[in-house]
Amino acid sequence: MGLREKRMAKGLTLQQLAELSGVHYMKIHQIETGKIKPENITLKNALKLAKALGCTPDELL
Repeated sequence: MGLREKRMAKGLTLQQLAELSGVHYMKIHQIETGKIKPENITLKNALKLAKALGCTPDELL
């Protein structure tokens, strides 16, 4: 299950996830749409997103 699926399963909008994680909503959108490939996501952002979604970074990527 990728980032978008995790976010939607939690019932969060892009903006809500951005506020919870501290990652800009456009960056999240770029990750979800594939403009930023999983291997190019910074560790810092992966950790922030995983913490906000209650999962591990591996589950997002």
